[in-house]
Amino acid sequence: MANVLLISETKLKSFTNINKNVDMDVLKAEIKIAQDIQLQTVLGTLFYNNLLAKVTAGGNTFTPDELTLVNEYISPFLIQTSYHSAIPFLNYRTMNRGIVEGDMESARSVDIETMKYLRSIQQSRAGFYKQRLLDYLNTGPGQNLFPDYNNSSSYNGMVPDRTAKYNPGIVLPHTTRKGWAYKNFNNLVSYSEDKMSDGPGCC
Repeated sequence: MANVLLISETKLKSFTNINKNVDMDVLKAEIKIAQDIQLQTVLGTLFYNNLLAKVTAGGNTFTPDELTLVNEYISPFLIQTSYHSAIPFLNYRTMNRGIVEGDMESARSVDIETMKYLRSIQQSRAGFYKQRLLDYLNTGPGQNLFPDYNNSSSYNGMVPDRTAKYNPGIVLPHTTRKGWAYKNFNNLVSYSEDKMSDGPGCC
């Protein structure tokens, strides 16, 4: 399972602005890192390893529910997370003479602040798809479909991290997925799914 990828380099290029000429080996490494660090954290080791084990040389042996999970929720999350992970290494390469910027003499790489800006965009996108995946597994149609996710324990390795805080764009103090608190704001109206427990409630 060490070399199993749940998305292909071609798919990563197709759904991002990564140029078709980018070295496949660079992207494979970043997809694998995104899977091991980010996806395994969300799914837990037991469910993660069992999904990888169902990918074979001849295709996959996913159940229909697992296929929906992988195609509609895991793949979009991995695409954006892998791109976020890859950005620094598309700009900087480790060569035999050290770490170099760019890979062509005529190329001009972006500055570090631009790279940070681009990564912040990708981080926001990845956060959205992570939240979408978590919602599907914990409160949506997938909440009772995957025993390996629901019954995972530390004996199997990492347990699923079922929490996420997705805050795109403007970040306000005391934000939650239910809205934001009134602790530091007066006379402002905010939409929320539920009434706030630490304030006068939403309108």
